[in-house]
Amino acid sequence: MKQRRPSFPTFCISLTNLIFTTAMIFGIAVAVHAQHTATVRGTVTDETGAKVTGATVLLRSRFGLLLSNTTDQSGTFVFRSLRSGSYLVEVRADGFAVFTSRNITVHDDDEVTTDVKLKLAGISASVVITPTGTVQRIDEVAKALTTVSSEDIEASHEVNLPEALRGTPGLRVQQQGSPGSLTSLRLRGQRNFDTSILFDGLRIRDSADINGSAVPFITDFLINDIDRVEVLRGSGSSIYGTNAIGGVINIVPRIGAGTPTFEAEFEGGGLGLFRERIEGNSGIGGKGGFTFGITRIDVRHGIDDQDQYGNTGGVARFYYTLTPSIDVSANFFGSSSNARVNDNPQPIFSALTSGQQFPRAIESVNFQPDFNNPDQGRRNAIWSGAFRFTHSLNAKVNYTVAYQHLRTRRRNYNGPEFDPQFASLSPFGEFEFTSINNGGTDTLDARINIALHNTNIATAGFEFENETLFQRFTSAFGAAPGTTDRQRTFAIFGQDQIILLDGRLQISLGAREQFFRIRAADRPGPLASITADSSITGDGAIAYFFESTGTKIRGHVGNGFRAPSLFERFGDGVFQNVQTRFGDPTLRAEQSIAVDAGVDQRLAHDKLLLGLTYFYTRLQRVIDFKSFRSFFNPTGDPDPLGFDRTGGFVNFPGGISRGVEAYVETAPYHGSMLRSSYTYTNSDRFVVPGGLQPQFVTPAHQFSLSFTQRYHRFLGSFFLNRVGDYLAPVFPVTFTFAGYTKVDTFLTYEHPISDRRALEFFGGADNVFDQKYFENGFRAPGIVARGGVKVRF
Repeated sequence: MKQRRPSFPTFCISLTNLIFTTAMIFGIAVAVHAQHTATVRGTVTDETGAKVTGATVLLRSRFGLLLSNTTDQSGTFVFRSLRSGSYLVEVRADGFAVFTSRNITVHDDDEVTTDVKLKLAGISASVVITPTGTVQRIDEVAKALTTVSSEDIEASHEVNLPEALRGTPGLRVQQQGSPGSLTSLRLRGQRNFDTSILFDGLRIRDSADINGSAVPFITDFLINDIDRVEVLRGSGSSIYGTNAIGGVINIVPRIGAGTPTFEAEFEGGGLGLFRERIEGNSGIGGKGGFTFGITRIDVRHGIDDQDQYGNTGGVARFYYTLTPSIDVSANFFGSSSNARVNDNPQPIFSALTSGQQFPRAIESVNFQPDFNNPDQGRRNAIWSGAFRFTHSLNAKVNYTVAYQHLRTRRRNYNGPEFDPQFASLSPFGEFEFTSINNGGTDTLDARINIALHNTNIATAGFEFENETLFQRFTSAFGAAPGTTDRQRTFAIFGQDQIILLDGRLQISLGAREQFFRIRAADRPGPLASITADSSITGDGAIAYFFESTGTKIRGHVGNGFRAPSLFERFGDGVFQNVQTRFGDPTLRAEQSIAVDAGVDQRLAHDKLLLGLTYFYTRLQRVIDFKSFRSFFNPTGDPDPLGFDRTGGFVNFPGGISRGVEAYVETAPYHGSMLRSSYTYTNSDRFVVPGGLQPQFVTPAHQFSLSFTQRYHRFLGSFFLNRVGDYLAPVFPVTFTFAGYTKVDTFLTYEHPISDRRALEFFGGADNVFDQKYFENGFRAPGIVARGGVKVRF
């Protein structure tokens, strides 16, 4: 085996010293000069010229500095003591489309006036961050992006975030049973762990998960204090690192502004569901703000009156502008849940003897859906705290340092009890076990942005991450003492944004190299002198906007990667009271290459938006489990590490996914919004030795339609989601599960009490036509009626 050069520590120290020394030099240079500041002011009106009071006005620098304000009785706003630089003004007001200004450049001692006219009907033009990690107008984005706003989420009245994302082009949302059951988010036909989940731009994942992803906690993501969700479709690893193969989902919390406001909500309905929520936000003297949200959800019956689920989740965000050039922020994200879970579906004898490759799943004919287990369940807890410091050294140089601590706790268990009516499905009794998986991740992210020219923004940065894992599995086969392992990764990355032709031409180029450091003690025997290979990814995107016709054409090519998880590197198990290792500490990271190209078209004075995208993704290298030569597999390949393991994780070639995403959005008149999307996906996975086989859980066709209409104090909403036929395993048979159409509808009435106080009543139903369907053999809920009340004060 070849030797790897041990340059990692020296390189880390050198780069760290260089970045901080550079920052200090810039800081000293700025400090010796007198400070001159600028002012931006304006007036907000509607289309009739009437002044809009109480509108939230956000002033964002291209590098991330943020100020908030609200319009007064005359509709005016003002931001003083600004450093010279480039800014965007974003204005939000109830009942109006979001407005974002063109680029505003201010110099020392300037007084710039920017008046804003809000539209009653139109496609919102909000600011986005995810595509490049810097502030952009939506029409400047060169990648495929969908934004789900807080208004969209509130109109759907969904109880958790994944359900609110249904209908996003290219996204497959799957919930395996009652609320609280395993939920996955799959982008562009990729696996459930190929989507990177971010909260305010920082990764949320479980280092103790078998694939190092956020999958075990997705079902617990509640709707708390969310401003919007940005869904980047396509590779994003050059900026956001591991797991961003299919895309990135960034949950952006609200920004506190204006006078203090609070909301308290209660609702109840089918499945014995109850939800209580309280949220609040406030500005702090025009220089900062805070927001918070706490939600409790209980499902007391579930589909079979046994699938109880409880979850308490909270979110908080604070930011403050210390000086015109320094901004600090902190956020908190967490939840603690407890759920009863069913036994897995099982094939019936007729399916095992049918001779069909992918028989159509028919309940009680060839498969038994999930069934009750009275003492099987899971406990999950995830807590994240983060701090970010942003400093503009001058009009051209800015740096940001962010630190996040993330802790996860999972306990899965099953006792000796079983439901007597399903005794025949467990002829050998219950498999008793307790599985504990605890993870911890500390992340330090630092980056510097330099405006080399008005048309060029360069970004360089580094990321350090320390992951830990504790695992212990106890069963009738024995109990291991538990293992604790860790992995340290270090990444350097860079990006260049080129803006030409008065902003009509946007080009971005990026690259990232990820290094992995593993202790010698974790590389037994002949592996002691071998370290894990680094991973290199690149990214490029281009877009051109034809302003006269409202047409944008765009293209994107890039690599995605997924770092080997701690479980894949160090995982072990117990067989006949013997601890057996199946991890490989020298695994190479998974890697993909993806290409997409598309067009976005604005029509009818920004009241109609159309889009079409073609995508292609190839998984060049993946990690999967393989059985080696043993007593039970005498013809298998020998253990490549030479440790006589019976099986373990190895690198394989991956599969291919390609397809088309189309969408339409229109706001034809005041208070209305119509959205529709269609996704065609042809996805294959690589199977040894069979070659390419259809990917699981990926329908060829998905269609969605949503319509919301506000009329005076009423808001009606209608959501239709159609999922086509798909393949899914019910071990050892792969079934074809029938597609389904899910329709949800709600009606909301708002009763104002005063300028700041209001009552809101709502009611409706999920799966209003009570369609019976299964997700991977797990029964989905039928019609679930819900209603509640919200108080705003």
